[in-house]
Amino acid sequence: MVAEVISEETAESEPVGKTDLEERQNLWNKIQKFDPEASAMDYYDNSEWDLEKMRSDLKVLLEKEKFGR
Repeated sequence: MVAEVISEETAESEPVGKTDLEERQNLWNKIQKFDPEASAMDYYDNSEWDLEKMRSDLKVLLEKEKFGR
């Protein structure tokens, strides 16, 4: 079996069935790209990662990038 490497540029459509770890890492990488000063601890509470907050914050960051707000 050959592993397929997907660059960030071609990974716009998310694969179905990502694990929470994969999704968290993907979201974190994108958040850091737009906000290098972001803290992982902003998304970690009560021994759990808040993926919904990560998605929401990333959406805001993408809108700022796109619309310049």
